[in-house]
Amino acid sequence: MPESFPPNMIYHTIIINGHPDVTGAFAPPSGTQVLYEVIRVTGGSFLFLNDHIGRLNHSAQIAGVGLTLSVSDVRKQLDQLLQLNGVKTGNIRIDYYFFSGKVQYQAAYFIRHHYPSDEDYRDGVKTCLFVAERTNPNAKIMQPRLREQVERILMEKNLYEVILVHPDGYVTEGSRSTIFMVNDGTVYTAPETDVLPGITRKYVLQACRDLSAPLLEMRIEVNCLPDMDAVFIAGTSPKVLPVSLVDEYRFNPGNAMIRQIMRKYDEMICLNEK
Repeated sequence: MPESFPPNMIYHTIIINGHPDVTGAFAPPSGTQVLYEVIRVTGGSFLFLNDHIGRLNHSAQIAGVGLTLSVSDVRKQLDQLLQLNGVKTGNIRIDYYFFSGKVQYQAAYFIRHHYPSDEDYRDGVKTCLFVAERTNPNAKIMQPRLREQVERILMEKNLYEVILVHPDGYVTEGSRSTIFMVNDGTVYTAPETDVLPGITRKYVLQACRDLSAPLLEMRIEVNCLPDMDAVFIAGTSPKVLPVSLVDEYRFNPGNAMIRQIMRKYDEMICLNEK
């Protein structure tokens, strides 16, 4: 285990197996896999916490792990994490390391985050395509090799996100976000069977319904991507973020449908925080 594990952790105090720890690092048992969630906190309010815990329980069920979490118990740990670090805004990651269907180790800690700038929301961000397939895409289980490949691409090409393409040639999702496309006012995204059922994805779909926007969940062949009017990503950190470039293909970050969805999603966040 690396000395500074996990490498993206920030602040000095973490929660390990339900107890505070100030060592600044931890070492889960070797050979374990990890179920995890990343939760955004703003002003002490945990964004869509019920949904995150519901997805974590669902991921555990898919992975055959004996884990059932209550929102109240997780909230107590997260509140304690905020208090111990004197922080009320950022991203918190909660990990459940398992082996042979049993949780062996649990940790909660703040991680580095990169929230888009006002310019990113206005002008869109740059991305690229990458052929890769997630193992068991419906469960949020860490895939270290894929993560390392993506991080290297992001750094080398100075990109915001990598868009994954299934080996059979259709667009699935971002490395840490959901991908949406817009053409002639219709919003397209991959079917839930092919992707992680993201929390932000859920609320973007609801925003589309609230706006009476035509919406199709279907596989989009990668060679159809250049025909789209606009592309946007959705996730915990970016919220709803326009894409200006996918490889050499340019898209309109000011697309009217994207702007409507951005406003509607921000309204949902405000309601959650009350």
